[in-house]
Amino acid sequence: MVNKGINDNEFNSKEYLTPIQSNLINKLQNSGPITRKDLVKILNSPRTTIYDNLLKLQKRKLIEKFTRNNGMRGRPLVFWKFKE
Repeated sequence: MVNKGINDNEFNSKEYLTPIQSNLINKLQNSGPITRKDLVKILNSPRTTIYDNLLKLQKRKLIEKFTRNNGMRGRPLVFWKFKE
């Protein structure tokens, strides 16, 4: 099954994305880098569900995460983006 917004060449026909994974991919493609907190608000899904699916997509090398610390103290922000 091929989901909208994803090229046929990027996936084998055997691979399948759940609806939440498809929504995550589409949002990351359209919005660019975004935090998990923002994804939770936008997709109106539980934090753990979003995180679990982000990790699954990261393992499949479809998305990647990076951190940004704006020179401030404390924990840096973690952003997720679609891997091109």
